Amino acid sequence: MQDELLYRVHLPSQQLNRQELATTTNTAETTVLWPRDLLPNVVHDARIFTWGYDADIDGFGSASQSTIYQHASSLLSDIADQREKSPCYRAPILFVVHSLGGIVVKAALNRSSATQGTRLKDITPSTFGVCFLGTPHRGSQSASLGKIAFEVTRVMTRRPNTMLLRGLERNSETLEQIGDTFAQTMLTSETKLRVYSFREEKETRKYLVFNTMVVEPDSAKIGDAHEEVGSIPANHSQMTKFEGSEDIGFKRVAAQLRRWVRELRVNEEIFLADIVDCMASLSIPETKFRIVDVRKAYKATFDWLFKPDVVPYSDWLRQGIEKDQPFFWIQGKPGSGKSTLMKFAMRDPRTTALLGDTSDSAPSWTLVAFFFHDRGSSIQKSLLGLLREVVDSTLRQLPQLMPHAIAVYKVLVKSQRKNQPDWHFEALRDVMERITEQRETRVKLLLFLDALDEHKGDNDLLLQMLKEWTQNVDGYYVTLKICLASRSWPVFTQQFEMGPNFAIDHFTKDDIRIYTESRLSSSHGGLAPRLKTESLDFLVEKIMTKARGVFIWVRLVADRLVENIRDGTPFHVLSRIIAETPEELQELYDDTLRRINLQYANETHVMFQMVLCSVARLPLETLVEATVMSLDRYLDGNICLGSESGSNNLSFPQAQRWLISRSGGLLEVYTEANVDRKGEADAPIQYVQFLHQTSKEYIQSPRAQAVLERMAPEVAGKDGFYFLSLASQSCSAWVAPIKLQMLYYIKLTELHGQIDEHIDIPLDDDSGTADPANNPCGFKWWLQQQEDPWLDQLYGKGPTNRDFYGRILRPDLLPYHFLLLVVAANLISMVPNACWPNTFDRGNQDPVTCPLQLAIGGPNIVPAELQDRVAMVEKLLSSGYPPDHRTPIPPHLAGSRKPDHSTYHKTHAIRYTAVEYLLYGFGMVRLADKTRICILNALFDAGADPKETSHPFGQKFWALDEIYKGRSGLPPISHSVLYEPAAIVRTLLQRGVPMDVRDATGWLPIDYALLRRDREILAAFNDRLPEPVRPDLGMSQDPAAFPSGTLTLLSTTMYTALGHPGLSILLARCENQEDCRRLKEERERKEYEGRLDGQRVNLGPA
Repeated sequence: MQDELLYRVHLPSQQLNRQELATTTNTAETTVLWPRDLLPNVVHDARIFTWGYDADIDGFGSASQSTIYQHASSLLSDIADQREKSPCYRAPILFVVHSLGGIVVKAALNRSSATQGTRLKDITPSTFGVCFLGTPHRGSQSASLGKIAFEVTRVMTRRPNTMLLRGLERNSETLEQIGDTFAQTMLTSETKLRVYSFREEKETRKYLVFNTMVVEPDSAKIGDAHEEVGSIPANHSQMTKFEGSEDIGFKRVAAQLRRWVRELRVNEEIFLADIVDCMASLSIPETKFRIVDVRKAYKATFDWLFKPDVVPYSDWLRQGIEKDQPFFWIQGKPGSGKSTLMKFAMRDPRTTALLGDTSDSAPSWTLVAFFFHDRGSSIQKSLLGLLREVVDSTLRQLPQLMPHAIAVYKVLVKSQRKNQPDWHFEALRDVMERITEQRETRVKLLLFLDALDEHKGDNDLLLQMLKEWTQNVDGYYVTLKICLASRSWPVFTQQFEMGPNFAIDHFTKDDIRIYTESRLSSSHGGLAPRLKTESLDFLVEKIMTKARGVFIWVRLVADRLVENIRDGTPFHVLSRIIAETPEELQELYDDTLRRINLQYANETHVMFQMVLCSVARLPLETLVEATVMSLDRYLDGNICLGSESGSNNLSFPQAQRWLISRSGGLLEVYTEANVDRKGEADAPIQYVQFLHQTSKEYIQSPRAQAVLERMAPEVAGKDGFYFLSLASQSCSAWVAPIKLQMLYYIKLTELHGQIDEHIDIPLDDDSGTADPANNPCGFKWWLQQQEDPWLDQLYGKGPTNRDFYGRILRPDLLPYHFLLLVVAANLISMVPNACWPNTFDRGNQDPVTCPLQLAIGGPNIVPAELQDRVAMVEKLLSSGYPPDHRTPIPPHLAGSRKPDHSTYHKTHAIRYTAVEYLLYGFGMVRLADKTRICILNALFDAGADPKETSHPFGQKFWALDEIYKGRSGLPPISHSVLYEPAAIVRTLLQRGVPMDVRDATGWLPIDYALLRRDREILAAFNDRLPEPVRPDLGMSQDPAAFPSGTLTLLSTTMYTALGHPGLSILLARCENQEDCRRLKEERERKEYEGRLDGQRVNLGPA
């Protein structure tokens, strides 16, 4: 007989190709081909295929001589070919298999699971379920009968496949190997492979002689715990030949398939939700701003880029990846037009036309770009921004790659416990590695990465990452080309100079001519009769000669000439202007500053400093208002923060002219669409930035700063952080972009030694506004914009005006809140002097956050590198805060040992000193050991009592251990001996912390030192003990080395609190023979029974 066909159900959403099915199906003693005629009515949006092979395992005809494994290989290849043709090629697969077909599918899935680096490896992860019909998992008696029949007819020329017959014999080695491997495949399957096995209920007549069960019931099932089993009332051959939709066999098979499809639908909805959240978490508009902002190339410029006889760009696009030249480098002087050229190359259709292979089987090229932007936000000049844009843009254009990102996304969701997690560098790098290493989807990527020299970070890491991407690709499934642009820095020259590249400033002479002629021609109407064509050509030629390929120089000079032409300046004066203009860009910038009217000098200085120091983009209105307001406050000191609003009230053209006159054209305005969180468009916003990266670098230079200070001596010595801090005190809507970063600016002002009486943090909302939440002047508005959980819990958000404990934030608590805020922000110079007890001690009715605890373990609401926690602790102590003051630990300062809200009332009664808070490891941050030692010394120097640090807390401390789920209930000194580094222990001992304090079990600190076996800690005790401890003896220490009464028999308690090693210590130091005997018995019992993670536990020497 001929073996039955395998039916493969492939989901979702393609209509059944009936013609294809009809021509590829080779069955059938029945007029109903159920995969074609019945199954589409069960699974409506499935793509259904059949796959057959020539087995003829027990017939008298000639058959294919392929083995099971060869059939499996053919099946995998055919499926992979079909999936590549489909837009839904990653859709899940359901197999319906009969007889030997089930063995072939198991072998195929085994091979796919073991495959690495080929397109076949995706088949098993995509398989959702296998429905076995009469599959002989443990062999069949029919195979032996087939061999007998073959011997009877061997005189004939027909050749059944005896290799298959041997493999299908009962308990054959082949079936056992396939079955064992398939069990592992099921265990490791990403989709938790579903299996349903049907057996035949009726016998089959064989060779007109006798009846038999071709596949016995025990052989028709795999035997897996998750397998479902059933039966079909037919013999082995007829169990797959259904006469209609009412056939009981079809009903049973269809019910199972229908259930799997429903489960797939649910999974698909979950997956789609994951995709939406994943893409929302990846997308960040700022990464696209720079590309939009780059000026479009002037008409008819840069056409030489596509001329092979000029530059090798076209040849590089045409060549295959086998040339081992994945990078193309465009280098050039600062301001030579590299970014404009990159945008031109990316947008010009000739780029994709030259990339080659446009056949139907080859994927089209996907273009992705990221332009570093030093004048933008931190994300625009970081590797994190590069990765987010590349990953986001790639996935949006190639959604078939989405599973590679979802795998990483789910890890982030699990760790961060939110549906839109924060993507960090390693996670994004992992996604790109998965994309470039995958061998399932054919993709061709062309990356444009501009301004590598504006990347603020490790350039070696950047280059290493790009190199890894190009090394991961194989040239067939993944093809990658990267076009880069940067200045000719050594780090880039060393990496790219041996590959295809060119210097842009060598080829832009004609482009400069086109640009200059266009600019001057469009502006010479005022001189039309006098400025002849030859005169215009003369000016253009002079500009071309002096420009030396630097486009930004040309732009600045052209702007100056255009202004003079409109004013009617004669030709000879225009010529002199060009002649007097410095050729060097730095000198041109010097000349630009000197031309600014001195009456604007103060505004020029303040404006440049603000743009330099702002961490957020400043809208034009914000910059104008902030400049005027901060200057008024600094020079006059009489501005009314509750009333000024829109004091300048300039129109956009007026504000733009104001900017040009004060900056000399070194700052420019660009417009950007404004989309709110709901995706709705609002009025566009005009932002300010430096004209070019070179202009920013110039203003940052000591050379320019000296010029600015000479121009504006009244404001000399104050930087942008100072003036931004002043502006943050405004109550007007324009201040929002500055006020969001208020604490950061004030902290940097402090570090630069510029804090004065003008700098303040306005905490009150007394501005007369009905809704303080919408008032940028108010402290509550600022709080609502923050995303720091500590601030949420301490101050509360929303109209209730309550803190974490439900207490109302009364106006009389403002000094207390001010203190906590400046401590959290590490604003040392703003801590009030001599304010104990009025500010610190508010009693039990008010919030209980301890400033010392906050200084030690509070969150980093300003960057950690800007903070000096030791100095803040010293400042609080010098201001009168008692070092031994005991306060509870609120949950928002407990850190990793935070209790839940239901148990907080238990810990509220337990109060700690700052030393105990530090030693027990509370806090939102983990400080370096050196910092912790410095804080300990500061506390002891201020009068902290070492004996207070030895308080064992008794039963209250054991209750604390239940709530915080932390370490054992130990006195601070014992806790430090057991868990902290030796330097901490030595500091405590040197400061006189008693060594004779016992814990609740009677143990001394030295007991824990011996338990830990740290030689440095034991050495610290040796310096304090009358008789030295011998660390080489460890747990077998001579009892005589310890004071009398050190030990207490606590075998069960010690085993629970400290584990097995505690018993050995008790044994080694027991004073009573009876106690020693009891302990030895306990030790032997624990050694016999004790297991840790499934391994025998060594309890140490007896």
